[in-house]
Amino acid sequence: MHRMPSAASHISWFVVITRWGQWKKISERLTALRIRHFIPSTYNTLVFFRTDKERALNLVNAGEVKGRFIVDHSTRSILEVPEKQMDAFIRVVTEYPEIPVTSEFPITKGTRVRVVRGPLKGIEGEVEETPNGVQLIVAIQSLICTRITIGRGDVVAIEGNETNVPMI
Repeated sequence: MHRMPSAASHISWFVVITRWGQWKKISERLTALRIRHFIPSTYNTLVFFRTDKERALNLVNAGEVKGRFIVDHSTRSILEVPEKQMDAFIRVVTEYPEIPVTSEFPITKGTRVRVVRGPLKGIEGEVEETPNGVQLIVAIQSLICTRITIGRGDVVAIEGNETNVPMI
C-alpha cells in the first residue's frame, strides 16, 4: 500500500546498515515506492532514504528495507540527517565516487570551512592537515564521513574569521 506523507509529517533522511549484497534489492524496492534514496558506491552497506519517520520505521519493520537504523547516540533515537548535510554528502560522494566513505574520524576537530572554488563550491565541512596536504571532511552527524584532498586556497574559514580570508 502506497502512503504519501501528510503535510504535517516531517521529512528527513534516514540511514540503515544492511548486509553486504542487499543494496540492489533495497534500491529497486525504494525506487518502486518512489522514495528518494542514495547508496554510496564505496560503502554500499549504507542505505540513505528520504521520507517521514513513521514510514521509515514501517519500511524497516516490515522488511521492505532490510537492515538496522543508525542511532544518534546523543538523542538515543534513529538518526535523522538534515537536508543540508545530506545534500553536501551526496554532492561530494557523487563528484568523487572513488573516495571512501568511513566512520573513522580525526581525534581533534578541524577548522570549519566553506569551499569557494571548484566543483565542490558551496560545500561546508572541516579541514584537517595531513602529511599529504589539506583534507576536506564532510560528515553526517559525526557518524559517517568522507574526505578529499583540497587546495588551501579553495576554502575559507567560516567560524571565527569574519573576513572569510582564504586559508593559506
